[in-house]
Amino acid sequence: GDTCTERPFKFPDHQVYGLSELKNIFVLPIHPITCDHVFGENYVFTSCNQGCKNAECPLKKAPAYDSCPWQFPHRVGTFALDKKNGNERPYLTFITRAHGWYTNEHFICVNNRQCLPYSKVCDLVSDCEDNSDETNCTNHFKCGTTTQYIPKTRKCDGKFDCLDLSDECNEECSRELLDHIGKKIVAFVFGSIALICNVTAL
Repeated sequence: GDTCTERPFKFPDHQVYGLSELKNIFVLPIHPITCDHVFGENYVFTSCNQGCKNAECPLKKAPAYDSCPWQFPHRVGTFALDKKNGNERPYLTFITRAHGWYTNEHFICVNNRQCLPYSKVCDLVSDCEDNSDETNCTNHFKCGTTTQYIPKTRKCDGKFDCLDLSDECNEECSRELLDHIGKKIVAFVFGSIALICNVTAL
């Protein structure tokens, strides 16, 4: 059967006046997947559509009119309506024109000073001054004493990727290493016993 399906995407799911009625349709897995190898825009769309295992949507703030005030000088102010639990809450937001249509697809950094395209969210690079574009991501490992990020799959893989070596020198990697060594010792002992038994039986 099919493993993927097409789903629309909109964040926040509010009524925004003036927003182009563009149907953002994205191909997503039918069943949740491990998103350790998914980054940027694809990570945002997949996780925010419950397509990732053990991952939450990194989009937390709806664009407000005063968000990232030094960006988008030609922004268009408009009203949005948040319909939640039967209540309607209007608020002032903005939209921007791109490729002939109006959009509000912006990641808002926690400090409200910067707005980023979705492609720069959970992409292993900290673009927000407060690092919030990488905070709610489960696809990476943050090196201990730096703002360096590496793919989650490179942690405890026997190769140093972090400049401070924290991707290999930590308690979790030590446990995995000891467990791996322990299994080798057990296998060696049983192999030796089997070898001795075979030799004495000749």
